[in-house]
Amino acid sequence: MKLKLKLSRQQLIVLGIAVLVVVALLFSRANGDDAAQGPGPLDTAASQACNDFDAGYLDARTKTARLALADKVMQSTGKSENDQIADRAAELGRSAGDGGGGWKTSADALTTACRDAGWKAS
Repeated sequence: MKLKLKLSRQQLIVLGIAVLVVVALLFSRANGDDAAQGPGPLDTAASQACNDFDAGYLDARTKTARLALADKVMQSTGKSENDQIADRAAELGRSAGDGGGGWKTSADALTTACRDAGWKAS
């Protein structure tokens, strides 16, 4: 005995949309959101990265200075277990060459990640 299932075009469209929604939900939960994961630990490396950034940010006015600062911060975060600070430092590095609004946005995001982890400016 064979079971034949014949779906109308409208039923197939609804089924397709439902499958896409389920897949999208699974991917969004699997990837997670940095904010939903919490700030992460303020380990020694993360603290050093935040301190390095804080000490050099105001003087990083040229492309060369921004790139040097981003490199210094990235070196510290390479040893850190704080993914949020490491991710924000990587964004800072990507925007360092361009400067402008992208650099400012990345700098603000790194500062926020540092403060969320419990870092205080010295």
